[in-house]
Amino acid sequence: MTESKLGFGILRPEIFDIEDKPRSGRPIEVNCKQLKQIIDQDRKVSMLIIALELDACQKTIVNALKHRNLAYKFNRWVPHELTAEDKPKRKAACLALLRDQMKKKIQDRIVPYDENWVSTTIEAVKKGGQHLRDQQDRLQDEP
Repeated sequence: MTESKLGFGILRPEIFDIEDKPRSGRPIEVNCKQLKQIIDQDRKVSMLIIALELDACQKTIVNALKHRNLAYKFNRWVPHELTAEDKPKRKAACLALLRDQMKKKIQDRIVPYDENWVSTTIEAVKKGGQHLRDQQDRLQDEP
């Protein structure tokens, strides 16, 4: 019975506010305009430098960057969504991969009748890979 009285003693009847009181320390909010300016000036800036410039902890910076949909990839800050410039590049790369998958497999092109195919391949490589250039030209001509 005494434990429950002690537990309820924390909530005094005159205090009805359940929000946290403001405390001293580093701010838990970051000025988004300043954060955007810092990243726009240098996309390769580290999180530690951003935290020092804005006088905030790194976790606060991480949360603010997640809120702005930015990720640190390939040593630079990039948006999670593709830009208008990157969308055609991504589409072209995907179509090239699909086109490569639709080609016949190498096992279908090799005729294991005799050792003739080995010498033919070696001669083509010695000639400067003309067969590769022909194949590349055919791929470019396809729609």
